Amino acid sequence: MGGVSIHARALAGLTAVSHGYVVHVATIQVNEITRDSQSTDDRDAPTADVAERTRDVVESSGWLENAARLGWISKGLVYTLMGITAFTIARQRSTGEDASPEGALQRVMERPGGRVLLVVLGIGLLLYVAWRLLSVALIAGNELTHWADRVGYLFSAIFYLTLSWTALKAALRNDAPEDGNTIERLSRTLLETGWTRVLLGVVGLVVIGVGVYFIVRKGILRSFADDLDGVDDSWRGNDGYARTLLVAGVFGWLGRGIVTVLVGFFVTRAAVRFDASDARGFDRALRQAATTDLGTFLVAGTAVGLVFYGAYCLLSVPRRSLEVER
Repeated sequence: MGGVSIHARALAGLTAVSHGYVVHVATIQVNEITRDSQSTDDRDAPTADVAERTRDVVESSGWLENAARLGWISKGLVYTLMGITAFTIARQRSTGEDASPEGALQRVMERPGGRVLLVVLGIGLLLYVAWRLLSVALIAGNELTHWADRVGYLFSAIFYLTLSWTALKAALRNDAPEDGNTIERLSRTLLETGWTRVLLGVVGLVVIGVGVYFIVRKGILRSFADDLDGVDDSWRGNDGYARTLLVAGVFGWLGRGIVTVLVGFFVTRAAVRFDASDARGFDRALRQAATTDLGTFLVAGTAVGLVFYGAYCLLSVPRRSLEVER
């Protein structure tokens, strides 16, 4: 009996020690997880703090979000006019108008009261720039996708800031907006030396990649629905208005993606051939593509897509909101 008692006490002691060891190990693991979580929080703290402060500013001044949201109207008008001109090109009709953002400004300038309309459009584009900058500040995370969004939004803000300046300058000077051959001029500059030729090729491939992203991620997979209130990426999950918005978004992003791929293709070809004249902006890329039968159908489809994208921008205004992106 004494031996049994000794063995029982020894077993109980071992069990207690084992239990203590397990508890100790579990405590260490919990602490490591907590430290990792705190480390992640520490890394995200600066951007998260900026995002929360920005959201507080947006919420405290109710007019800011509503005003910035109106910028989407100006963007929608620009793409709608681009699509109309692209359709004229697809029909093989001679036109002196450019199927480019700058060409859209020219069309506005030629209308009665064009200078006033151009000022309104320029101010609207500035509001869109404000929307994009606020979107950058509202991104709280530090993952690669978060930084990709920041870069994309910043490039968008810079592009439309330039377009807004072009519109306002043309209106104030009562002169035609500058031509849209920025890509051609940039290509000539980069082809002056050998190593910048490589840089131009990389830029062309990046532009192609962006176009493919628009087509696949935005158009086919319909990820744009995540940015809209009350819009689901499936047909059945939407009401009538949201379904219209979904259709416009799908065809719009496909059209925008195709024209972006065309621009990237011609820029890359210019780098390969070492010939700046091969580079094409929006307008010249569409005109070049329309020289073949297959290209004509492609340009026509792109034109329809650009009009849809313009409609998507216009229809999406009441469904947009500035939220913290985590």
